[in-house]
Amino acid sequence: MVNHNQEDVPPELYAQSQHKIQIEQIDSHAKEIIHSLKDSGFKAYLVGGCIRDLVLNKDPKDFDVVTEATPEQIKRAIPRSRVIGTRFKLVHVRKGRKITEVSTFRSKGGKRTSKTNKGIVLRDNFYGTIQEDAFRRDFTINSLYLDIDDMKIIDYTGGFNDLNNRELKSIGDSKLRFREDPIRVIRAVRFLSNLNLKIKKTLKKDLFNFAHMLQEIPPARKYEEILKLFLAGNAKKNFILLLELHILKFLLPITAKQCSNEKNYIFFLTALSNSDDRVKKDLPLTPAFLFSVLLWPALTNRMGEINSRKIKSLILLRASNIIFKQCREDCFIPKRTENMIKEIWEFQIKLLKFPPKSKLIFSHRRFRAGYDFLLLREEAGLNLGGAGKWWKENQPKSKRFYKNK
Repeated sequence: MVNHNQEDVPPELYAQSQHKIQIEQIDSHAKEIIHSLKDSGFKAYLVGGCIRDLVLNKDPKDFDVVTEATPEQIKRAIPRSRVIGTRFKLVHVRKGRKITEVSTFRSKGGKRTSKTNKGIVLRDNFYGTIQEDAFRRDFTINSLYLDIDDMKIIDYTGGFNDLNNRELKSIGDSKLRFREDPIRVIRAVRFLSNLNLKIKKTLKKDLFNFAHMLQEIPPARKYEEILKLFLAGNAKKNFILLLELHILKFLLPITAKQCSNEKNYIFFLTALSNSDDRVKKDLPLTPAFLFSVLLWPALTNRMGEINSRKIKSLILLRASNIIFKQCREDCFIPKRTENMIKEIWEFQIKLLKFPPKSKLIFSHRRFRAGYDFLLLREEAGLNLGGAGKWWKENQPKSKRFYKNK
């Protein structure tokens, strides 16, 4: 049995016969990077989520590499690479449109680590050994390393057994881990939900108690985390868990406030369930459509339900500007995405006026998203006087009119 707090014990090694990962499953670009680093005299391994997913027979989204080489040494060893970040320096290696992330083994910076007065790490570029690196990661299931030469998993924290037992465990003191980086609260929710993991009461309590520290996270970073939660095919389950653990009110309070209304709650669940279905069918989803859903009840709470032809676009525009201003305090939505959301919302007025004066409406770049949003509102129980049925029966059948959401 591995002691999760013990940093002076040798790792457990798991052979290919135990973990079943095949070399053919490893991304070719990641393998090239590891071979290049080894040819330059550095140890290098696959790490984290890709190993976790492969052990669970899931397809990894990314293959991350970790090495003893510093970012500057990585850059010299590998062409088409660049050093990014200040809080944690990383190297991005590009091949075509693919980018592979390479990090350096890190150690605990101790008193040298730059933190806020609330304990959030601002800068932590202190390099160390593979063993030190393993114990400074967040959860045991993310601290596995794979040596692609002998295909052995290297496990210092007991993550392999935790994976097989489907249990989420923090490395070390979870209170300290969540305080260092409150985004780990969100990562925990994703792992619990996406991987169907169990969690002990003490860790669950810490998730609940440290959720308020998400208020200290920059709005732009929270935007990225929201996309990870709701655009990967498990949005509905993540949403329910965020509410259960009282986390959503610190991540996106403007949305959380609307959930006490049953009509709005049904709308959210209907929309997110549809989004999950689209992911399963390999259909596109965009941040604009997601946030048009997450902010819609706040908009209609401000200006009233849009179910009449008499509502003016100017009123909607003014109300939407207020909603975006409120949202920006917690989650920074890029301006281009905000403009796309406004267009989807404006279509909720335009599509109530049928038949249209011109068929050009069908070729508008936001018609399909606006139409889908209208159907979503009807599916959630809103009576729009048969608008969805009319547009469904009368729009052109040509695929060129169907734009991505």
